[in-house]
Amino acid sequence: MRRFFPIAVVMVAFVVFAAKDALFPVLRVTPGKRPAAVEPVTKHPASTVTADPRVEAGMFGFSTPKSENVVHGTISRGQPFFVEMQRAGVSPIDIEEIVRATKQVFNFRKVQPGQKYSIYSDAQGGLDSLKFVVDHEKILNIAKVGDAFRARLDMVPYRIERFVTTAEINQSIFLSLQRIGADPQLAMELTTIFQWDIDFFKDIHPGDTFSILYEKKIYDNGKEQMGPVLAGRIVSQGHPHNAFRYQSKDGSTNYFDELGKSLQKSLLRTPLEYSRVSSNFSYNRKHPVTHNYAPHLGVDYAAPTGTPVRATGDGTVAEATRNGSSGNYVKIRHNSRFETYYLHLSRFGRGVRAGARVQQGQVIGYVGATGLATGPHLDYRIKANGTFVNPRTIALPSREPVPTTEMAAFEKVKLTYLAGLLDERAANETVAFGKPIYTKPPRQARLF
Repeated sequence: MRRFFPIAVVMVAFVVFAAKDALFPVLRVTPGKRPAAVEPVTKHPASTVTADPRVEAGMFGFSTPKSENVVHGTISRGQPFFVEMQRAGVSPIDIEEIVRATKQVFNFRKVQPGQKYSIYSDAQGGLDSLKFVVDHEKILNIAKVGDAFRARLDMVPYRIERFVTTAEINQSIFLSLQRIGADPQLAMELTTIFQWDIDFFKDIHPGDTFSILYEKKIYDNGKEQMGPVLAGRIVSQGHPHNAFRYQSKDGSTNYFDELGKSLQKSLLRTPLEYSRVSSNFSYNRKHPVTHNYAPHLGVDYAAPTGTPVRATGDGTVAEATRNGSSGNYVKIRHNSRFETYYLHLSRFGRGVRAGARVQQGQVIGYVGATGLATGPHLDYRIKANGTFVNPRTIALPSREPVPTTEMAAFEKVKLTYLAGLLDERAANETVAFGKPIYTKPPRQARLF
């Protein structure tokens, strides 16, 4: 009898395993291996369950049975969609059909950790519908109709709101934004808009102020996304600098001052970020290595090795080579008037060689200490009409202004935005400006 007892145990275990779907109709998941990302299944009376309205008749244009069971989960790190769904109780056949039904709108092979989903099952434990959050803008809704699944990608409704943030500068714009609890990203936006007119290393002082008018998308699911900056104002030692975003009739968008002149110049004021001026332009400077007095016809920006160096204007690379005391350097010819030089680079940017075309802001190299240098820095030089000039004081040429025929439209936009920048309610804080702009409900997309 003892000889047959182990065989009997194995046979009973086999029968239980074969009948697991009947015993666990909702979960169909190995007991003891429920993933932490999947919440426990909750049973509700059919009359009280309210599924996502977009997973019901209004979404698909046909009726779907209301779910009695729902599993909420989150994609785990390194977990394929197929495995995640199996652990949540979905049968392999249903998973395959879901993937097939959605391939025209979403590729489930590209799921990311943290994406959330809700699985709705009917009273018999069969899959009724699935809601998968693609991102803060899109939700994939899947429902079973007869023997087939249908899927649609829906956009999450949102509204656009405008805000004004104003602050006094103590140390930097970034720290001022942190102090009042505003988005530090706004510091980068202001720096980018005013980079042609303001030298943020020497023109910003304690007690200066700034205001910024911008948009935000606020989604119905509570997520927010920064929109475009509509206007900015920096008052430096009593002198105001204004910028207004305006879209011309040809579709191009740019920032202009109060007279309609473009803030975007042919050349950037500085070729890199996160640095300090270690040596200014001078006709008689004591060299830190040779200790001899000689002209220094550029500006040295001290920065960590590897800091990206960007072309300050569109142009053609005239030279990209190594040359004695200059180390690795790049020379760019912008037009018949301007040339720029970038010295002591650790290495060149991808594709940067003599004859290559480069665009303003393109990475052409990285900060280094090649040549005659005491530490990592960039020696930046500008030659105008054949003569080296001070990059920090030269008047940079502007791009095209607002067309004369559009000045009336620009004035209207400017006055609206200026009212926001000067809103007295925004004093070292952020306030809403104007009425929210609500989007229309998403159009019904075709079913798959």
